[in-house]
Amino acid sequence: MARHSIIVPFSLAWGHLRPECGLAVNLVRRYTDLFISFLCEVDFVNRAKDEMSRQCLSEDERNSLLSRIRVIACGYPQPPMTPELFQMMMSMDPRDVHSPSRETCADANEMIDKVIDEQTFVDELGQEWGPVGAVPKVLICDVIMGGVAVPAKEKHNLSVFIWYIGSIASFTRSFAPPKHGGRGEGFADECEAIFADEERRNGRSFGDVVLDMWIRDHRVPGDIVRLAGMPPYFQWEDYPQQVWYSTMFNVLVGGSKLVDTADGFLLPTLEELENEGHKDLIQWARPRRVLCLGPQLPPALLSDAARASAEALAKLDVNFHASPAVDVSDPHGKHTSTVDTNGHGAVDPAIAFLDKTLTEYGPHSAIYISFGTLFFPGEEHMKILIETLLALEKPMPFVLAISSGRLSEDMKVAVEKSKRGLAVAWAPQQPMLSHPGLGWMITHCGGGGTFESLSSGVPVIAWPFIGDQPQHALLVSQVLDTGFDLLQVRNGAPGMPALRGDIAAGGVPILGTEEAIKTELRETLERAQGKDGARKRENAQKVKEVILNAVKQGGSAHKALGELDLLL
Repeated sequence: MARHSIIVPFSLAWGHLRPECGLAVNLVRRYTDLFISFLCEVDFVNRAKDEMSRQCLSEDERNSLLSRIRVIACGYPQPPMTPELFQMMMSMDPRDVHSPSRETCADANEMIDKVIDEQTFVDELGQEWGPVGAVPKVLICDVIMGGVAVPAKEKHNLSVFIWYIGSIASFTRSFAPPKHGGRGEGFADECEAIFADEERRNGRSFGDVVLDMWIRDHRVPGDIVRLAGMPPYFQWEDYPQQVWYSTMFNVLVGGSKLVDTADGFLLPTLEELENEGHKDLIQWARPRRVLCLGPQLPPALLSDAARASAEALAKLDVNFHASPAVDVSDPHGKHTSTVDTNGHGAVDPAIAFLDKTLTEYGPHSAIYISFGTLFFPGEEHMKILIETLLALEKPMPFVLAISSGRLSEDMKVAVEKSKRGLAVAWAPQQPMLSHPGLGWMITHCGGGGTFESLSSGVPVIAWPFIGDQPQHALLVSQVLDTGFDLLQVRNGAPGMPALRGDIAAGGVPILGTEEAIKTELRETLERAQGKDGARKRENAQKVKEVILNAVKQGGSAHKALGELDLLL
């Protein structure tokens, strides 16, 4: 007898959509009677299909597994995010900024109604879908998709499980009760109260009130955030860069409502990596279920043979920034090409650069720099970073992915002339992390990159911006000891220190000057090449082994996935 579940991903960010595609494949691989209706925003359907295809081990598995994942196009095509449109969104009252849009959520709910009523319907790309012989009982949704999941649960009495993309620490910081270190409970009410009081508002817009509360919430005792299993830190460290998205308000408010409504939480971390945090999460989440499923990566990457697969996987990797195709004649058709004019697989430029680096400088000699699909440092900071890399006495060749920012022409020329760097618009991150020539990654510490680097045993240099990233930076640098955490580049709360070491000492001053940033970068990169870096690499390799063992049969993540059997 067939079973049927619904997955509602957050399609607009690759760090969300990609592991949710992996989760869908892992579920149908584990449960051979399971069908999944995967509601994906129309602009990202083909990318989701490509990623699911990449997650499969063989053509036979693609045929058997992907036939049970129905990627249903919902929502409406979105205009390109121009600087003008972005500025307009940022100037709006955050209570009026919704991502995804209310219209997209309403469209997704209409399709859920039809799926549950076992109707035949046509999605937003013209694909017809009919009943599969089973009515869904469970809906798994991204924490940002409360606008879909909460109404669906209320209307259809579905069991709702939240998929969260990051660590337990970051989930707890956002959504736990205050006594556990959370910020979400009462956040919106307090912002509204401040805005309604003319004296407390002090001429600020509602958006300014929200941002000021995010940086320094008067409800936090002594300005110190305390999360189970993590070192304490000052609350303004949650805003390390002057980067703000007005959508953060409704992400927090909507996510908090969804957390209160949900029946359980699914996370890509492991009990073994966040043991104290896991116990704390079980305590504050009770009676809701907590399942740590581990990173949702292709099986080829979660194996001892991953490095041998790096080049092959790079040819299958999905460029999130490529123009989406809308052809539905081939349900798993590609929208990017990885073949050369002779019909052979073309080696990705970043992989080719690492191949050359391995030959010339040896294993672990290169560094990969990526700030994800939404973030990028300012021009001054990038200039200092590149100049510091090029000035190192011991060369550290680098690949810089410029997915969401820009590099000045002077810097592009300097990188090209040096022969020690490669700047690309996009790089196949997961295969690169498995390449023997790669030694380090400079990262914003989003959930995807954090767990991908840990799964590959690659140590990192953390340069966080916002959201879950500060907690991940602390996790890798202070708890797991698999990376360094940059402080002097932080400009979110000028003049405020970072809490490292003895609380009584008052923390580490953040000067933020060009000289301070240069010094910290140079010393950090040199330490990465020395004994400290060797220790952190060894720790990263140990974490990798923990992850590999957890996803094997009988491991903690494998068992957690098995606990979904009765629930599905």
